[in-house]
Amino acid sequence: MTTDTDTPLLPCSLALNASLQQFAAQLHQQTPSLSDGVLTARVVGEFSAGKTRLLRELMQEWIPPALFPLSSLERQTRLPLEITYGDTPVLSLIRRERDFQTAEVLDTLDYFPGRDELQGYDPFTHRLRLAIPESRLILPGGDGFTDDTDPKRLFMIDTPGWNSGEDALADDSAQNLWIGHHNLALVYVSHAARLDSQLNADRLQEFMQLLVDADFLQQPRLLFVLTHCPRDEAERARQRIRDRVEPLWQATGGDIAKLELHLFCLDFQTLSPDELDDFRKTFWSALLGSAEQPLAPPSDPWVAAIRQWPDEWQIDPYLHQTHTLLQRARTLLQQAVQADQFVAGMNTYRLIGLDETKMRAKVRQHWLRQLDCEADEWNDWQLQVLAPGHPLAAWWEGYWLSNLEHTLNPIQTLFRRTDAVISQLPLDTPDLQAHLQSELASYHAAAIRAGNSSFTRLIDLIPLVLEQTHPEQRLATLFSLVLLEARYADYRERYMSSGGILNWLYRRLFIWP
Repeated sequence: MTTDTDTPLLPCSLALNASLQQFAAQLHQQTPSLSDGVLTARVVGEFSAGKTRLLRELMQEWIPPALFPLSSLERQTRLPLEITYGDTPVLSLIRRERDFQTAEVLDTLDYFPGRDELQGYDPFTHRLRLAIPESRLILPGGDGFTDDTDPKRLFMIDTPGWNSGEDALADDSAQNLWIGHHNLALVYVSHAARLDSQLNADRLQEFMQLLVDADFLQQPRLLFVLTHCPRDEAERARQRIRDRVEPLWQATGGDIAKLELHLFCLDFQTLSPDELDDFRKTFWSALLGSAEQPLAPPSDPWVAAIRQWPDEWQIDPYLHQTHTLLQRARTLLQQAVQADQFVAGMNTYRLIGLDETKMRAKVRQHWLRQLDCEADEWNDWQLQVLAPGHPLAAWWEGYWLSNLEHTLNPIQTLFRRTDAVISQLPLDTPDLQAHLQSELASYHAAAIRAGNSSFTRLIDLIPLVLEQTHPEQRLATLFSLVLLEARYADYRERYMSSGGILNWLYRRLFIWP
């Protein structure tokens, strides 16, 4: 955490920063490292069908030009290309025969190699891996197949196109070309001009059979992308594809209700920027399917860690309790003095004829009715500590509870003092209200100041903070407010005694009417 060197931190900010630094260090230790998952989505299709162009359009903002095939007309994808998450773009040559095996990095490449440069590598045992900072390729809750719920990488695998006339892998059966052990989806790409070819029909039949038997994270999911499709033919093309896919699925014994089919018929060259953006959003949503929310990947590993905190680590209930407690304390403060009287409507005349014990009991009973509370309620206010081992424990106790105690103590002291004054009320008190005023006015003023500080203004914002969707958003907002409050408290402490503009601001912003 950095600070402005021209504005040195004062005591409140220093203490707060120390506790937040401790939180950052502990969270860093608890943040699970990102590792390879087994979940894959293969992109398959005939040579020059547009697979490479599809991936480029989906991810080009993350990929340096040198690390991606330059032309769909060149037979560059000789090895399977797996695209996954990495903090920075890196292209590597790896040895990995199966998706569940550990990848062995053989070389890091500065540019995407031509086919001639890969002739010595077996496409059944070697792959290219492109790591990019596309956060949707992170599975924050795990890959869904292993018991490990630490964040995992999702792999989109661009396979060599069949009908290239060169490679055994590309022209082998669909089983060896595509089938994975743990599948998220199959992305089938076809050129509009070759949709009706016999080769495409044969391949599609093979893939439909594999879809029935393959292991999917959810139900079988097929994303069919028809490229080079004119806009005015898109609707008819979608129906033609559906007329081919559904009978093939049923012929394999598959239940049509269990096939999740998404159709995209488009021509990338004619898409406007807005249309391309809409396509990307729709495609990613279709790819992730019903698991989009649990699979929706954060851009920072800390986000994943915070979202996976156990229930006992969630601080929302603690914040809510703080807000409720302050509201209750303020309600009692508002009722403590009515019409400038600490026990409104009670005077010495109404106490005539009572002995000392009954006099005190009557005044106390009237006081509790005025407060509309149980006796000694303020003694039961409990400040909850966080669960053992919580990353925010130092911040919570050192900043939050410390400020909350500083707020509540004067309020509790007022009511305890009032109770004590009433319990010691002399029988011969000539003016009850004057006596209470002299005994309690300074305590009441201190309680009012404590209940209307910059910290209590921060507590007032808790309902708005808790409205945010994700826990890391709530924490970030809370920390921003906390840092602002601590800095203000420091400067107020330094300059309030001298008056001036800060004094005026404090009265305007933080003192309740």
